[in-house]
Amino acid sequence: MLNTIIYNFCCFLGIHLPLPFLYFIARLTAFIRYLFLRESRKNVIENLRIVLEYKKTKTDVSYTEKELLKLSRKTFYSFARCLTDFSYVPKWTLDRVRKKVKIENIEFLDEGLSGGKGVIALTAHVGNWELAGIVSSMLGYRVTAVAIPYLNPAVTNLYIKRRNTKGLEVILTGSNPKNILKALKENRILAVLGDRVFTEKGTKIPFMGVETAIPRGPATLAVRTGAMFVAGFFIMEGENYRFFFKKIPSPPSDFAEDEKINFLLLKGAEIIEKVILDYPDQWLTFTPLFNPPTETG
Repeated sequence: MLNTIIYNFCCFLGIHLPLPFLYFIARLTAFIRYLFLRESRKNVIENLRIVLEYKKTKTDVSYTEKELLKLSRKTFYSFARCLTDFSYVPKWTLDRVRKKVKIENIEFLDEGLSGGKGVIALTAHVGNWELAGIVSSMLGYRVTAVAIPYLNPAVTNLYIKRRNTKGLEVILTGSNPKNILKALKENRILAVLGDRVFTEKGTKIPFMGVETAIPRGPATLAVRTGAMFVAGFFIMEGENYRFFFKKIPSPPSDFAEDEKINFLLLKGAEIIEKVILDYPDQWLTFTPLFNPPTETG
């Protein structure tokens, strides 16, 4: 009940207060959460430490503990900013998109849709994945997002309604999988998160230099349906945004089905890795990523 009241109040503020003041509230809230949510703070620091250690092996660029702690504080603000922007969604217009969002390679969506089998858009908990689907819908694309329900059904419904206001269709994980197939058969864009295992066991692959369980479902869907597989990310850059797409290479045609799925799984993970390395303070993970549940290979 309390969470429902809080979320509704935040959405109310999002359409009744000026954005600079909302960002001020976000910074204050992030600072308080960073101070008092010790477990979340510890998890963010340890996740970022692994990212920065991996980056060091890739680029030979080292880091200090001071820089690590600064990044962890910025991560808490990135999350607060993400929620603030979501609360502000009713005020988003096409004019705001043109002014605030730099869009790169969105033609990959058109290329995929021309095949008539839909597009699977892989993304991650980086930047503002909520706005990615919403802005795509505002630009005229038919988008279906696979979303994880909150523990509180009222909060889940609130999020669904806010997404629906801009034409974004939502399928909750755990619902009938036929709905996902239906979206692709209707030649829609299916937006899926690929950096965390929630409802499926996943497959262990090297991720940030650590064996980690990554969802296998998106790659499996791409292989079995013939839908084009792309990656897309909506990154915060100051008070503006960078919305960009990357094409995921197709597997060799002579590969067996499992080989094709593993190929796409690895290629998708590599792209997600690169984006996280470029924007580590926008990787919004507050639980230990690298202690996953039991996986299947």
